Amino acid sequence: MSGWADERGGEGDGRIYVGNLPTDVREKDLEDLFYKYGRIREIELKNRHGLVPFAFVRFEDPRDAEDAIYGRNGYDYGQCRLRVEFPRTYGGRGGWPRGGRNGPPTRRSDFRVLVSGNGCSPEL
Repeated sequence: MSGWADERGGEGDGRIYVGNLPTDVREKDLEDLFYKYGRIREIELKNRHGLVPFAFVRFEDPRDAEDAIYGRNGYDYGQCRLRVEFPRTYGGRGGWPRGGRNGPPTRRSDFRVLVSGNGCSPEL
């Protein structure tokens, strides 16, 4: 597991990240989107003015969280395509990444780009 979540948990606790939400989303809308996957324990909607809203939804059963990710990741919700995944965790002392908690997590992968050379065309 790599990426985003705080000391409150990750994959094993039934908590999921829901990103790319419409700006007018309400907690009730999230409940309507996810209730069919299992009993919801908590919904944390992060809807700061000027930023794209995101949320954390915690299910009673972690298996329900897996089902919700499978069923709703990439789901077209209005004009938005939802991003649903397990929260990412950062190693270290349980703290947040440098820069604070200013919005949803960035998308990361195991792939990296290596750039080499001096920017000039090779001589022929």
